[in-house]
Amino acid sequence: MLQYHFIPEFHLEAGPQIGFLVAAKAKNDGNSVNLKDDYKGVDFGLGFGLGYTFDMGLGIGARYNFGLTDVYDGNSDDSYKNSVAQFGVYYVIGKKKR
Repeated sequence: MLQYHFIPEFHLEAGPQIGFLVAAKAKNDGNSVNLKDDYKGVDFGLGFGLGYTFDMGLGIGARYNFGLTDVYDGNSDDSYKNSVAQFGVYYVIGKKKR
């Protein structure tokens, strides 16, 4: 993600995202069905976010990622794309106090 700082504490970010399929399973009544062959192995997307870093180096951030790739590889005319909202807490090591 590329970050742009309007002021030292506040940033906006945007950039590309790539995701890799690790597993795809459906579970029902103790039975598990592997669905991995029905989905594509790679997903490309874009992400946007913002964050704020406090003087002590502790920060908060939020990000939204949306997929550009139709991830379903099965027999359907519908489009299936990923989307994820993320909220986080982070710490910047070596942040200079004002």
